[in-house]
Amino acid sequence: MLLAPTLAEIAAKIDAIAAADAASAGPHWGALHKALLKAKVDPHAIMRLVTARDAGQAALLLRWLRGEEVEVAAPAVPDAPKADPEVMKAAMKAFRKRLKFARLDAESRLGVRPTTTGRKAEIDAIIAPSDYPRSVWEALVAAGRLRSEGGGFYALVDELDPDA
Repeated sequence: MLLAPTLAEIAAKIDAIAAADAASAGPHWGALHKALLKAKVDPHAIMRLVTARDAGQAALLLRWLRGEEVEVAAPAVPDAPKADPEVMKAAMKAFRKRLKFARLDAESRLGVRPTTTGRKAEIDAIIAPSDYPRSVWEALVAAGRLRSEGGGFYALVDELDPDA
């Protein structure tokens, strides 16, 4: 349970955000961020809230912190991207080939590193080849063949570490 002064401080910040217009609410969001960190709220939840700058979600968070029951609507799931199976198969072949070459290049003793150890390359994700549009790579992620690592990087799903 949160301390009453911390809860009151969070409530004051949320009220200030609700009263301010969007252009002048920036400092209030920063103060709310600090107050939520002081209250030991999950940092990932804080970042999603502050980044979205949604006053309604902030009010829901305050109600939850007070111990009230809050009903959260499930986010809308967009339709999975579609791609031709033959194109997806060719894209996977190109991805595996590019990943293989990246690993071989990293393991090569003729590379630019003079002190190569000869160990296996630890490359597990690469930028998807630009031969295929982004929608094909997203379709492969939706199909469970690749996983998105962010920033345009993708990794093979079948090479996941079993200990993870």
